[in-house]
Amino acid sequence: MRFWHSIVGKIWGSIILLLTAVLVATGFFIAITYGDKNSEQITEDIHTTTEHIGNLIESGENLDMLDPAFDLLDESIGVIVEQDGEVIASKQTSMHLDDASYQKLFSNQKFNEHLDKGDFVSESYNFYQDQTDETVHMGAQRFKTLDGNICTVYVYRSYGDILEITGQVTKTLVISGIVAVLVTSILSYILSSRMSYPLREMKKIAIAVSKGNFDNRVPTYTHDEIGDLGIAFNKMAQQLKYNISALRQEKEQLSNILVGMADGVIKFNIDKTIILSNPPAEQFLHDWFFSTENSDKVLIPPKLDEMLSNIWETREEQVGEISFGDQTYVAILTLLYNGDDIRSIVTVIRDMTEEKRLEKMKTDFVNNVSHELRTPISMLQGYSEAIIDGVAQTDEEVREFAQIIYDESLRIGRLVNDMLDLARMEAGFNQLDKEREQIAPFLDKVVSNFEVLAKENNVKLRLVADDPDLEYTFDQDRMEQVLVNLIMNAIRHTGREDYDGVVEVHETANFYADELVIKIIDNGSGIAEEDIPFLFERFYKADKARVRGKTGTGIGLSIVKNIVEAHNGKISVESNLGIGSTFIITLPLSTDV
Repeated sequence: MRFWHSIVGKIWGSIILLLTAVLVATGFFIAITYGDKNSEQITEDIHTTTEHIGNLIESGENLDMLDPAFDLLDESIGVIVEQDGEVIASKQTSMHLDDASYQKLFSNQKFNEHLDKGDFVSESYNFYQDQTDETVHMGAQRFKTLDGNICTVYVYRSYGDILEITGQVTKTLVISGIVAVLVTSILSYILSSRMSYPLREMKKIAIAVSKGNFDNRVPTYTHDEIGDLGIAFNKMAQQLKYNISALRQEKEQLSNILVGMADGVIKFNIDKTIILSNPPAEQFLHDWFFSTENSDKVLIPPKLDEMLSNIWETREEQVGEISFGDQTYVAILTLLYNGDDIRSIVTVIRDMTEEKRLEKMKTDFVNNVSHELRTPISMLQGYSEAIIDGVAQTDEEVREFAQIIYDESLRIGRLVNDMLDLARMEAGFNQLDKEREQIAPFLDKVVSNFEVLAKENNVKLRLVADDPDLEYTFDQDRMEQVLVNLIMNAIRHTGREDYDGVVEVHETANFYADELVIKIIDNGSGIAEEDIPFLFERFYKADKARVRGKTGTGIGLSIVKNIVEAHNGKISVESNLGIGSTFIITLPLSTDV
């Protein structure tokens, strides 16, 4: 801040300007008064000197006696005694007058008119024709000697001497004024600085408060109005700190609530601009903005925009469903008022995609279970009725029908057991009986059980173990269930006539990544890319056109996933339709205890 704009500069400048004005006015007054008094004093001195010299002349003193009297006079005073137009006595100054100057003086009509009347003459006079020369103050008076002659006494004093004295006085006044201004400047600066110090401190505290620092306080050094202002400011800062802290806590609570909400919250202005949003709402807007349905790249879905217009017109709560892509949301719109005026619109966005998917899964589950049970039950019922009705005429036909009934009953048993196993696993009742065994022999035993099935389906089955001596702790029965399911699926979807199918079980240990990896690789029909994300869901079948004999229960892969995850592992799929599939089981070596 500039000095002149500060309160110290203003107080200091005001005092100095006031003092300067007073000193200038006083100086002018003193100069004028002194000049008048000086002129009066000079006139009086000249008059007195004239009378003294006149008295000497009237007393009949010899003219030679005037010289000692002249010597007593100041050097700046000159005296001329004239009789009958002649100078009979004189005292010169530095002007050095000549006869012409004397005659000019003696013949001055103005002086002579007053002198003839017997008056004392006091006037300014210039001995020379050039008015630029020095002017004197002249006093003159006539006296009569004892012998009856008339003498005129002229006493003069140079104005230069008068001005010199006046200049000395003026110089003294100026110096005194300058000293007074300097002293007053210093004192006024100190005084104004002390007066403004609490205000400067208050300014610093105010700036700190504006930046959010409410702990500083203004020191109170005085008990005047400035001190009272400091006390009031401290109370204001303390109350402001309390209010800001309360507002901050409420804001943090609201922010944490908004961030922690599973539902999206969007606050719209009355012009449909977004004021506030939480992460789920931002994800909703992001998904919409980059969806294929948003070709115009508008910020909000048209359905939501329509709901905003409706709530503005009807001023009633709006509820609607918004769908794009494979996502479904429910939007609830509510108005916020400021008195009678609408301030903003709050929109709650609830993601119903998972609920819709679970509802569909529930429906599909019931349908799939019904379908899976309907087929074997229908076959049991049909073949049983055939036996009862005597359709089977020979023992061989009866045996064939009975075998079919037996196979379908086993199928129902497997379905029920698989469903019970999956339910127990998903409920957390998945007790593992782990033992430490070598991986390679275990894999070889499981693979050898499928050699006959592989030959029947024209599939070459092989095992590749990169770490034949590796030991691992796992539940053999559960892990065998995983491998049986995956190998059987691989053979089922690889084997066909006139095709050299290959199913490979590959084991490797990655000690750097701390992983045991088991891959089941086939060159079969493969899996469509859109089916892969749902492959491990219950009753999901990638091949919608399977014929009886190749179909399973539909929950085998769900069981596989649960068993692998119970071993702290994970399972993934890589597949290309028409080329083959690879199921990858990854188990952590660090948890091998």
